[in-house]
Amino acid sequence: MKRLLSGLAAILLLTACGGNQHFHATDAAQTTSTPPYLELRSPASASTLHFPPGIYVLDAVDDKGYYYRAPRKITQRSFSGGLPHDGGIFVAKQDQARLRGYVILPSGLTHVGNLSRTDHEFRY
Repeated sequence: MKRLLSGLAAILLLTACGGNQHFHATDAAQTTSTPPYLELRSPASASTLHFPPGIYVLDAVDDKGYYYRAPRKITQRSFSGGLPHDGGIFVAKQDQARLRGYVILPSGLTHVGNLSRTDHEFRY
């Protein structure tokens, strides 16, 4: 029963909001509108999702912001162990101090949590 409730809570959290229109891949080396790298100096988490420290690479952009791909899989903790997901950090265009996590789920790209207070630095 705990497993079922945990799964339902995670689904509700993760489906709260998703990506937006005009999402497309970008090349970090050719982008001048934002730094190509984001270093997370400490681990970050949003609910059961854990984002590893390290260098995140600019990977995609949409109308609202930039997507930095994680150096390793994002881990979702569950009773059956860790579930790996592709994902990273989303940075809003209007406020680059605002960081959120994102994960790629079977249902699509989903934004999660507020990671703005995580120790980080943009790098060129």
